[in-house]
Amino acid sequence: MFTLGTAAKHVGKSKPTISKAIKDGKLSATKVDGVYQIEPSELNRVFKSKPVEAHSDALSGGADEVSLALAKQHNGHLEAAVGELKVRLDDMKAERDQALQESREDRNRVVALLEDQRPKSFWSRMFK
Repeated sequence: MFTLGTAAKHVGKSKPTISKAIKDGKLSATKVDGVYQIEPSELNRVFKSKPVEAHSDALSGGADEVSLALAKQHNGHLEAAVGELKVRLDDMKAERDQALQESREDRNRVVALLEDQRPKSFWSRMFK
């Protein structure tokens, strides 16, 4: 993944040119913590890249380290989101279980009322 600056160096364009292409919808990029992340294949689709020796300077200039740091940061955000979703899922499961228990209790009360389980009086047992 390239940032705006490394993408500009990679294709030999200016950062505003790359930014305008993103805003115009010609180039797709994702924004992570306010920094655009551009796939190399997407960048090469829209712009022709400079010769190999020119963009190897951009890669050797710490772009790999930056990409690694950004990937770790992105992983951290994803792990936090997964943790939050797990907590929400557990809460929803507890609510569902409570609702099921309440519905079973309600159904048992209704069945008991319908069956009229009061003890029969002496006279009703004799004449029935």
